[in-house]
Amino acid sequence: MDLFDDVPAPPPPGGLPPHAGPLPDIVAPGLDCLFVGFNPGLRSGALGHHYAGRGNQFWRLLHEAGLTPRLYRPEEDVTLPAIGLGSTNLVTRTTASAAELSRAELRGGVPRLARIVGFVQPRVLAYTGKGVYLAATGLPDAPWGVQARSLFDGVADVVVPSPSGLARLPFEEKLHWFREVRAEIDRRR
Repeated sequence: MDLFDDVPAPPPPGGLPPHAGPLPDIVAPGLDCLFVGFNPGLRSGALGHHYAGRGNQFWRLLHEAGLTPRLYRPEEDVTLPAIGLGSTNLVTRTTASAAELSRAELRGGVPRLARIVGFVQPRVLAYTGKGVYLAATGLPDAPWGVQARSLFDGVADVVVPSPSGLARLPFEEKLHWFREVRAEIDRRR
């Protein structure tokens, strides 16, 4: 059963929602982990690659957490499924800041996320920011790390700090939580 009654269960595998927005979903069936962000930033949208913002620490965090065998560049995002990783967003349109997105717009992305989860059937959903997870679930608060209950059956929810260089947490603290993603993947293999 889903965490919330108003969140649709993922449909059976077989198809992705139609592509929308400037960034394609980077997915394939059977991923170890699907990263879920708020939406593409302006630079990512303009370049057509996930986490391409100047100062964004996503790629460094993946590498130092042991999720990638080397430091990838944003232009290599399409190669992530080959190593069991993927990337999507709750909202497909670009903004300068996630603060420009309404709660309704974010929550409205959950049915699309459900379809993606149904297609991919990842072991782990890693929400890149507490706000992303709270928007998806409708919860008022959540801790960092593995959540006690998951939004979708059979998939572990892990909340990691935003990799944005604007996020105030020190890099080492962010890295701690990205390593938790690696550990949860290992537990579920």
